[in-house]
Amino acid sequence: MNTPEQLQSSAGEAAALLKAMSNPNRLMILCMLCETPRASAGELARVTGLSPSATSQHLARMRDEGLIGSEREAQRIHYFITHPAVQQIITTLKTIYWPIRSRHDYRHSFS
Repeated sequence: MNTPEQLQSSAGEAAALLKAMSNPNRLMILCMLCETPRASAGELARVTGLSPSATSQHLARMRDEGLIGSEREAQRIHYFITHPAVQQIITTLKTIYWPIRSRHDYRHSFS
C-alpha cells in the first residue's frame, strides 16, 4: 500500500503531466503524434489547422515539458512522443471524446 507521501508525489507528477497537456491545441497535436509517430511541424499545422507559428510554440512547450522529442532529418525536424504515459492518456481520451477514425484515415491526412 502506498504511503501518503508516495500518493502525494504521484499525484504531483500526474498533475504536472496533465497541466502540460491541458490545452486543446496541444491535445490535437498529441493525438496526431499518437497516430503518426513522426511528423514535422508543417504536417502537424496542416492537419490540425493551426498556424505554423502556433504549432511550433506548442511543440516547443511540450518538448520543454518532456512530453515529446525531436530529431532533425535533412531540412526537417520530426517530432515524436517520448513520455510513456502520454500515449495511454491520449488513447483513453480518444475513446471517450473523439469519433473513431482508422489509422489509414489519419495517415492519409499527412499525405
